[in-house]
Amino acid sequence: MANYFSHRHNYRAHWARRLNNELSPLTLQVLQSVANPVRVVVFYDRRESLYRPVIELLRQYEELNPLLEVEAVDYELEPTKASRIQSEMHLPGNARNLVIFYANQKTEVVPHGALSGLSPAQRDKDGRPVFKRTRFNGEQMFTSALVAVSDPAKPAVYYLTEHGTHSFTNTATLDGYGRFSQSLDRMNIDLRPLSLSEQAVPADCRLLIVPGPRNQLDGLSLSRLRDHLTDGGRQLILFRPHTRAGLEPLLADWGVLVGNDEVNDPGNSYGDGSVKFSKYDWDKERGLHPVMRALALRQMSIRMGVPCSVTDLKSSPVGGENVRRTVLASTGPQGLAYLHPAPGMPPNLRHVSLRGYIPVAMAVERDPPPGVENAETVRLVVIGDSAWLNNALYDREANSELGWHLINWMLDRSQLLAIGPRPIKDYQFSLTEKTRRDLMGWLLGAVPGGILGMGILVWLRRRH
Repeated sequence: MANYFSHRHNYRAHWARRLNNELSPLTLQVLQSVANPVRVVVFYDRRESLYRPVIELLRQYEELNPLLEVEAVDYELEPTKASRIQSEMHLPGNARNLVIFYANQKTEVVPHGALSGLSPAQRDKDGRPVFKRTRFNGEQMFTSALVAVSDPAKPAVYYLTEHGTHSFTNTATLDGYGRFSQSLDRMNIDLRPLSLSEQAVPADCRLLIVPGPRNQLDGLSLSRLRDHLTDGGRQLILFRPHTRAGLEPLLADWGVLVGNDEVNDPGNSYGDGSVKFSKYDWDKERGLHPVMRALALRQMSIRMGVPCSVTDLKSSPVGGENVRRTVLASTGPQGLAYLHPAPGMPPNLRHVSLRGYIPVAMAVERDPPPGVENAETVRLVVIGDSAWLNNALYDREANSELGWHLINWMLDRSQLLAIGPRPIKDYQFSLTEKTRRDLMGWLLGAVPGGILGMGILVWLRRRH
């Protein structure tokens, strides 16, 4: 009887906050706003290590909003049901380990690979890194999928395709942005290519990405970039090493100086020349920037290839006092910026131009003019490295997390901005031979013997 009533009338409470399994307030807001039924199919092998955290998290969603109907299908143990789901959801025959959200005639699929982050734990006998899961991204992915199937429109994000930029369709080479592009697709974004030599920035553009141009931009392209910002647009501009692509005057108008240098941090450099950044600047008036807040709270670092400095000019002819510039990331106190050597100059003769805390990423905002209706805040993010989003580094450190929060902030998706990953912790217990024997004695001797002894006492009492 107790089991019957507890099944029908239950309540979930968290006794230990350190377990880090409570939903974020913004996920709670999204769940409260869901007004139509949402079908969630966990198409998973139950033996997979992520199955348990996936199903437990979705049960929390279901308890908070009964309009979510969660169904678990093990394609190994339930082939008939699995075939039905594949037919209904139009899944390929080799579909494995997916979480599918369906509502309003829209389907959003969260693949297995997007649910966890990998970090090198050790090396095998051949010296190759062995990766292990260190974070669970379920809440990010599931809340984003809920927004995708509930929101009727996808924001249009354009990316520049000319001048030697990174390719958003290339998943095969290290320099491509294919993995980042796949993440944008999972974020319910309509990603479109753009050639500024052929057309101006379209009116429906919510964000324009300039992904590390290798060659100099022509005057028409620069003019169209300038007009887009002046008219209230939003841009993410990334730089390759040793090339400014002619963007310096445009960024100087907004108070940003991109150095012709290479930034290094001797205490946080890798063998391949890339640099780790874990110093996120705290603004005295507004606190930590929303893009970096989740990373800083979880003490997560980002990794860049060969970054250049991105400093504040302390003055801005565009917008005056309405323009705010905030450093997003910088080196530690031992940071150095080397001027790029002139052709033919030996690298050992490079001049050190900056020392100490050197910023490598900056966000610029300009509020709309007073009295103008339906005007958006101009947002410009300048990052002195484009390699952190390529296929080689996108899944390293917290680069994918930074990409997630950066794009959501630029698109004004506040409901997704503060949702971070949950850590996956491994616990290892070492038992000596004596401890193992003692434990076996208790489990196989003392405990069963105690139960048997109690049974004998009860039997003797009943006899008398």
